[in-house]
Amino acid sequence: MQLFFLSMCTQIAVASFAPYLQIVFRNKGYSHSLCGVLIALCQLSAIVVPMVISSLSDKKGRTKPFLILSALLAILFSFPYILSGNIALVALSAFLMNGFFWCMNPLADGFINRSLKGDSSRYGTIRAMGTFAYVSTLVIFGILGWPREDENSSILKCMMVSLPLLFLVCASLKEEVREKGKESTFSLSVFPRRFYFFLIVVAFTRLGQAVVEKLLSAYMTENLGLGNRFILFIALGAAFEVFCMVLFGRLKKKGVMTSLTILRISAVALVIRLLLYLIPGLLPFILAQTLHGLTFGALHLSATSYIADNVDSSHYDLGMTMYWSLATNLPELIGALFGGFIIESFGYSMLFLSYSVFPLIGFVLSYVWKGILEGKER
Repeated sequence: MQLFFLSMCTQIAVASFAPYLQIVFRNKGYSHSLCGVLIALCQLSAIVVPMVISSLSDKKGRTKPFLILSALLAILFSFPYILSGNIALVALSAFLMNGFFWCMNPLADGFINRSLKGDSSRYGTIRAMGTFAYVSTLVIFGILGWPREDENSSILKCMMVSLPLLFLVCASLKEEVREKGKESTFSLSVFPRRFYFFLIVVAFTRLGQAVVEKLLSAYMTENLGLGNRFILFIALGAAFEVFCMVLFGRLKKKGVMTSLTILRISAVALVIRLLLYLIPGLLPFILAQTLHGLTFGALHLSATSYIADNVDSSHYDLGMTMYWSLATNLPELIGALFGGFIIESFGYSMLFLSYSVFPLIGFVLSYVWKGILEGKER
């Protein structure tokens, strides 16, 4: 039961924070290009800090203390990040707050996978419950009209409900101390060659996903005029994620689909999703949102199951963090950085069209490197 609570409270915290990152900066009056730079800075932190924390977690053989530390520091740095009007302080606190906040996803995934001994079906179910909590939180926000999307203090109050809750759940975890890592901190030699090729393929798909994860909130509030209802459209996408997590987890366990097959389906779905955003009107946008179950849910299940199958359990924390940092946050850093300038110079249509190329490249590479990814080539 503690695994369900950990997954659910982690995703409730994500719901109170992630959709508002771009909006918090826009509320401060920053331009799209400056927002892109700041979001990229936040993504840089989400790469560096989790790598340090997870490697320490592996070295010490403990996850719980680092989950607690990350939640506590995320709470502390959120105040200057959201409330300050000084650009230098905002940049520094946003960097630190994001770094420690995004430690929690890979650490929680590593903790859950280790507890389940790499069972992708059970992980899919638990992660789906986390997503269900995420969806429910967003729907409640949309119905209540809280937090207000145009008021940063309201967003902070929301975070001050979810983050302390996550802190308490992390503090209550019961963890068996595992064998301490024998390798030095940051040693990457413990992973097989195919793991790194897999990360490269995933990274190309995440370049396209940067549009969805980092740059779509302002599009919904400013271009589509959805106001606070934008959160309901994020919830719509996440609702389909629950279904895909459970479905693909079971298909993977039964041997109907491999992790690579699921990855390819996700890449194609992302190309279609980004192209759908080019079609004017709310209906194509809604259809595009429903593909989130494939573009994120299926992809995440693919990645976690591939890591569980190819990485020693004593290195799950570092393996999951490398996936989040190098295959997710790094490409989203690049995507957000250049995306902000593309929006400002050419508009959202060019953003959607140009970024649809990247998941297509990932799809092609998954076949070019098929032998390596399946462990048939040394």
